[in-house]
Amino acid sequence: MEHNAEVIGFGALNCDKMYRVEDLAPPGRETGIISATRQPGGSAANTIVGLTRLGIKTGFIGTVGNDREGSLLLNDLKREGVDLQGIIKANGATGAALIFIDSCGERTIYILPSVNDTFTTANHNYAMKAKILHLSSFTGIDQLRMQISYVKQLQGKRTKISFSPGNIYVKLGLNELKPLIERSFVLFLNREEATTLTGSSEVEDAASLLDLGTKIVAVTLGDLGSHVVTHSKSFDLPPFKSKINDTVGAGDAFAAGFLYGQLTGKDLRESGLYGNFMASKSIGELGGRKGLLRDLKGLSN
Repeated sequence: MEHNAEVIGFGALNCDKMYRVEDLAPPGRETGIISATRQPGGSAANTIVGLTRLGIKTGFIGTVGNDREGSLLLNDLKREGVDLQGIIKANGATGAALIFIDSCGERTIYILPSVNDTFTTANHNYAMKAKILHLSSFTGIDQLRMQISYVKQLQGKRTKISFSPGNIYVKLGLNELKPLIERSFVLFLNREEATTLTGSSEVEDAASLLDLGTKIVAVTLGDLGSHVVTHSKSFDLPPFKSKINDTVGAGDAFAAGFLYGQLTGKDLRESGLYGNFMASKSIGELGGRKGLLRDLKGLSN
């Protein structure tokens, strides 16, 4: 498969069904829905759209159903300029994420994987010419192992691995994730995920994950910015001021900004600031993509 993508995403493709609520209801309680909307989603896909808008040539590996939602996702990626050769259209329903967002911008997400859980093989040649393969989660262990197998096929190739496991994969435990972490040049986590993997609430202890083989660990810290660490350097990077409308996709936006910095020759500190800036714009808008920028001209550090 010929393509000119510099970065290829690999993960679940979901149609995000987003519901605004005053607060997130605990078990046994009812609450009203203020508004509802439907948007294209998926963690790696959000990051890929962010990179595409910044001028990076991209592609994607994943699957959608042969339904209206599948067409919505494909048409959106095509409109953004993402290469679609790695996406399979399967019989069945497209994956969905039911997202409830409260008045403070915090959210609860329920995933209905549908055809994402039937995706068990991918073309091993597709990513071999890319500079970066960016992985995010599916919901099933079989899909994680498929991604591990895919990455093993790339050993010896120039393609670097970027890994954003998300809460779903992190819950599977460090042993399951180790084959991808040890092959990654950068591991993206939020504070909760870093705590789960390290057993420590101290963000500085995320450095212990470097011992598994990854070259960079980048931890997003919400309104505290981010923490980026390698074997030789460590940075606490401040956030950019932004009104919090919705935190969905903030980590995906951070990954897009960080990878853009790395692709354009920026150092770790600048790449982390790019990530913080993209995340600050993302949380100001509803959904994982609306706030993604087409340039970084407003960045000031």
